[in-house]
Amino acid sequence: MTYGFIGLGNMASAIIRGMKKGGFFENNSLLGHDVSADRMQELSREVGLNPAETNADIVKSADVIVLCVKPQMMEGVLREISPAIDETKLIITIAAGKTLGWYEEILPAKTRIVRVMPNINARAMAAATAVCPGKFATDTDADIAAGVFETVGRVYRLPESQFSVFTAICGSSIAFTFMYIDALATAGVKGGLSKAVATDLAIQSVLGCVSLLNYEGTHPMELVDQICSPAGTTIEGVLKIRELGFENAVYKGIEAIMDRDRSM
Repeated sequence: MTYGFIGLGNMASAIIRGMKKGGFFENNSLLGHDVSADRMQELSREVGLNPAETNADIVKSADVIVLCVKPQMMEGVLREISPAIDETKLIITIAAGKTLGWYEEILPAKTRIVRVMPNINARAMAAATAVCPGKFATDTDADIAAGVFETVGRVYRLPESQFSVFTAICGSSIAFTFMYIDALATAGVKGGLSKAVATDLAIQSVLGCVSLLNYEGTHPMELVDQICSPAGTTIEGVLKIRELGFENAVYKGIEAIMDRDRSM
């Protein structure tokens, strides 16, 4: 089976590298086109990607077409490739905010489409990815899409109605986590550490929390209670950030992401 990528930005590049590292894809099975010739050549040298001259060439040559362009560019790309799409082609899209119904209105009748939402952690082979097939896609099509994205992390099969909340929790809110890590590091600098040491400590702290949750399967708040000794230092910090609206800020941020996703 041949896989063709339209758009070779950071996310597409991470997926392609994951597919190659996973060892499940033959050397000649990966095609790609991007407006940047340098990006195509870089992936050609690194993972053996076969560059294509146009998006239409991708559709003609590939069995599975993975659309990795920005949402605002998607309609133009679909209009360009639509004449070459038939029922033998499987379309996978990773664009945010575009529903399966939106694609089905633009593409030829009965086009097999699977909507996928990965996150930036694909670059570290630690992505969380949601997968949902369209009305004309088969279970096998969904399995193919899941197989691609399992090479860069964990896959969750969700109804499309839950994609906005998935995007908020596993996609956009990752920015909150990076901000939190930087805030910890900045507080460390205020306490007398160098920024490099403080950042490393903050990263290790968060990484350790994730590892512990995965290892024990304990509820996060149970661990909070275990750390908060009576009249100790931790409970003072917990009460202060609650007083300043820590949880509420997260809730409101997630709501804002979902509202924006649904309006795109």
